Amino acid sequence: MFPAFGYTDAANQLGDYCRDALLVDDARTHPPAEGNKIWEIYKCLKLTDELIAIFDRLEIFKTLAAAGYRLREEPTLIRWTCTGKNRGAADHYHHDGHFGKGGQVSLMLLLEENMGMTHMRLIPDSRRSFGRKIYDALWKIPFRGRGRLFRLNDLLLETFNKPIKLEGPKDRLYYFNAGDNLHKAYPVTGTTRTIFHLNLTLFESRLDPRDLAAVKLSNHAPYWRKLLAPPSARA
Repeated sequence: MFPAFGYTDAANQLGDYCRDALLVDDARTHPPAEGNKIWEIYKCLKLTDELIAIFDRLEIFKTLAAAGYRLREEPTLIRWTCTGKNRGAADHYHHDGHFGKGGQVSLMLLLEENMGMTHMRLIPDSRRSFGRKIYDALWKIPFRGRGRLFRLNDLLLETFNKPIKLEGPKDRLYYFNAGDNLHKAYPVTGTTRTIFHLNLTLFESRLDPRDLAAVKLSNHAPYWRKLLAPPSARA
């Protein structure tokens, strides 16, 4: 299983590529299938030979391929300013484990310096924690007042654990096991967070062959055949 958490500060080339893509609507991005009213910028980053070559310079992709992971979907670029009224879609601790399958790893690149601003928080080693059991029970059955119980669970988690703050300098690339570890967006009113985000899983891919039309796999290391395998290519 992939380690809970880590980061590299050597992702400046990917950061430059993403910042250029944020500025102009060109061949690098396209709108997502479903929009998001929370975020002022929300773009899918097209998979191209140029982008894969940049990914290939980051050791984390080779590590993930060796562990059996594949891209779940195209990467996204997100910018969100917290106004205080809209606190985000996931402002309570949760996991992306799909209830028993586990194994989803998230990559998050800070495209601007982020200290004391809206950020992600992670509760390490929380796969079998009591707080996760509470979240699972609350998630399964919607009811009035559930949000208050989520917030109470958040308070208990932060009281009895030491959350990791995913803050830092521009171009820090975080990776964390979002399937096994509880995490949440921590909104700070009046601040903006701009990130590159990508999910990889052991068990599914939502990539369509059309998403790979601009990638010639023969130009890249063999492990990219695993990382970019759509569902139809499964053995």
